[in-house]
Amino acid sequence: MEKQAPALMGASVETPEGMMGLKQPKPMKRILKRLSPVLGKRRFQRFFEAMHAISLAGMNFGVGGNPEKSGEIAAARYVAGKLGGVQGAVIFDVGANVGTYALLLLDNIKCAGLKIFAFEPSTEAFSKLERNVAGRKNISPWNLGLGEEDGLATLFYDSPASTLASVYKRRLDHLNIAVGLNEDVRMRTIDSFCGENGIDRINFLKLDVEGHELSVLKGAKRMMESGAIDFIQFEFGGCNIDSRTYFQDMFYLLKPRYDIYRVLKNGLYPVREYMETHEIFITTNYLAENKHLRRT
Repeated sequence: MEKQAPALMGASVETPEGMMGLKQPKPMKRILKRLSPVLGKRRFQRFFEAMHAISLAGMNFGVGGNPEKSGEIAAARYVAGKLGGVQGAVIFDVGANVGTYALLLLDNIKCAGLKIFAFEPSTEAFSKLERNVAGRKNISPWNLGLGEEDGLATLFYDSPASTLASVYKRRLDHLNIAVGLNEDVRMRTIDSFCGENGIDRINFLKLDVEGHELSVLKGAKRMMESGAIDFIQFEFGGCNIDSRTYFQDMFYLLKPRYDIYRVLKNGLYPVREYMETHEIFITTNYLAENKHLRRT
């Protein structure tokens, strides 16, 4: 049986430290000790729910879908700084939708010969993507989804060109959103696409695929194992409920080769160890940096 934390001040409650194995700093332990008489009590639940919401906002959860507010632009500039004078840098924008993020990357990553491959499986979204990036020779749009295997998949969505489109039929009743439309789409793996197109390195891989991030990375096994992907940015949130994937899956897949950070509005916060409290299904972004870049 899991060992429980000792009671504090005579109250028979488990502290967060005891329940989740957290390593609390001494000031936090003192705060918990003072709060122990009210922890877990019905009267104070609205207060703790409000504090929980404030804490989530403070950790930058809930704005991951908006590049202008999420810190993604700052993260892109960080990537650009680490890439330095790389000639012909390659970026994969997977789940490009109508091209908004690809255009932001083009404005914020200044590398000679930069090439952005923008992947979008939805027919309607891809049509808008092509129009939006027309004339931008640095952006190459592809009407494809990426995943664990080559083949066909069903894409589900609530409206044409929706940012909620996913290969998982999401249940969004609690948001009054009905996912009633679908289409068959082509899927490729990163490994097969790179092999066929002579791409031997991806400098920045951005994933916004509504819960399909883990499958995309499994389809990049060869590229990842050879150290050929420098940075990976991925979303994690409510869509992972529908795909039944967890932050734990991403952490243990990436940690052997990458340093992992949570993207903040003004920087990056390191995620050095996995904890169950990381399983927060409210959208935010993470950046994984290949450990070989520590030397640059």
